[in-house]
Order: sequence, then C-alpha cells, then structure tokens
Amino acid sequence: MRAWQGVLETLIRERRSSLVGYAYLLAGDRPTAEDLVHDAIIRTFSRARRLDDVNRAEAYVRRTILTQLLNRRSSQAVARSKQHLLIERDGPPADEHAGEHDAVVLALRELPARQRACVVLRHVEQLTTAETAARMGISEGAVKRYLHDAIAHLRETLGDLGFAEEPRESIAVAAPRRGER
Repeated sequence: MRAWQGVLETLIRERRSSLVGYAYLLAGDRPTAEDLVHDAIIRTFSRARRLDDVNRAEAYVRRTILTQLLNRRSSQAVARSKQHLLIERDGPPADEHAGEHDAVVLALRELPARQRACVVLRHVEQLTTAETAARMGISEGAVKRYLHDAIAHLRETLGDLGFAEEPRESIAVAAPRRGER
C-alpha cells in the first residue's frame, strides 16, 4: 500500500466528520457540505501530491473545501429562494438550545459566501485576521469589512440569544459534536 492510501483511509475514518462539520458551517446545509467534502477529497487525492501526513492532508482538504465554496457558480438568489426546502425537521429539539442553533445556522445561510467564510474561519476555526486573509487570498482589510458586515447582519437577525456580551470582534457559534447533547 502506498503512503497516500493510508493517509486517505485515516483521513476518511478519523477526520471526515470534522470536515463535514466545517463544510456545514461554510455551506449552511448538510447535503452541500457532504458534496463539498467528497469533492475536496477527490480533488486532493486525484493529483500526485506528497501527502504522507494526515494533518497536512486535512489542511489541504479544508483549503479545497473553502476554495470550492467561494468559486461556486450557482446563483445565490436561487439558493436563497429554495433554502426553506433544505431545513430538516426530525422531531423535537435535542436540547434547550436547539432552536438557537437553528437560528444561527439560518442566519449564517443568509450571509454571502465570503462573509460566511470569514465568520467561520475567524470565529470557529479561531484564525487571526491575517491568517484568515491568507487562507482566503484577500487583504486583511477585506476580511475586516466582511466580518463587520456579517456580524452586523447576524446581530440584526439574531438579536439577543441570552448569551453574555462578547468582545466586539467575535461571535460565538456553538455546534455540538456528533453524539453530544
């Protein structure tokens, strides 16, 4: 077995769920997240690269997920008009904050892709503004502007969810891990 095959198997077995979670926050819905992860893994491992480390491979796949999302050619107007069809309703909320989680996910879906990506990279992945700019290939000023606009929209949309006031440049986005309540 070649080294990359072992890395691929390990990546899928151990890190796939975190990659889908990352893509879910960026895309706003599970089917798109699954597609992004699937396509990113195929793109990453279909070309000859020296991926003999799972951490490097995961970083490469995450970067590919972000790039794919930002380069998507589908019309956001069409996606927004159909997003009500993508909401899953499986029964009563799993916990007392499930409604808040749904509200945050819906609010994130309303953001343009670049704003949503900035929020996820800066506040979920906890990258610095400079790291976020480098990852997205844009200037730090553009990241700050996207974050400012996104946070203003999220505050307007979500209002007060009962959380303590955060510092001005950060927002809290909590996504429960698989199996946790």
